[in-house]
Amino acid sequence: MCIKQHGRGATLALLLIAGAACGPSERERHTMDSIAASTAQAKVATQAGEVLSARREAQPYFEAARNAFVAKNRRAARKSLSDAASFTRDQANNATEPAKKALTESADELNRLATRVSNGSVQTVKTLDYAFARAQLAEAQLHCTRALDAWKNANAGTTAAEMVMLADHFERAAADAGKPLSASAQQAVGTARSLAERLTRAGNVPQADVEASLGTMDKEVHTLMATAARLKS
Repeated sequence: MCIKQHGRGATLALLLIAGAACGPSERERHTMDSIAASTAQAKVATQAGEVLSARREAQPYFEAARNAFVAKNRRAARKSLSDAASFTRDQANNATEPAKKALTESADELNRLATRVSNGSVQTVKTLDYAFARAQLAEAQLHCTRALDAWKNANAGTTAAEMVMLADHFERAAADAGKPLSASAQQAVGTARSLAERLTRAGNVPQADVEASLGTMDKEVHTLMATAARLKS
């Protein structure tokens, strides 16, 4: 009797060991996968938030310069334009081509504009708006480049944040240029914003979708750049 009980106990022990060796159950694996996915998604959202919270741009200088010019305060307008030029040049120094060239050209233009405003040779605020439009497009090109680089490095959070900033600068450029967005441009911006949101919420957007969206936005930026380059006042 004792021998039988001992045999049963040994068998049970072997079964427990075998079960442990087989690893976690299907339910346990599903739970662990869910936890891992949630952790990864939280990381993506955190990365996107950190990039956006650290965002710096020339927009406050543009707004201050415009307001000062309209108020006929040429000294303040010149100061804000010079600040915008310095900021844009700093951006250019940390950028790669083709954004580097566009940002450098905008910084030079803003410096020239500051001098013209100071000596009273600028007659209309449109002159400022058109320069701002070109600078916004240079910024858009910068964020498009950064989004592509982040995506290639599998950094979904940074990609999402850069796509948001790309869309923002593009829309501002159109507004400063006084040009309503075409149907194709509206669709491109809407898709970019939607994908950025999906990346932040789900993180598993197909690679082809992100690359196609950035490619389309890049084309729209170049199209508006060509239009903005012809704007004079």
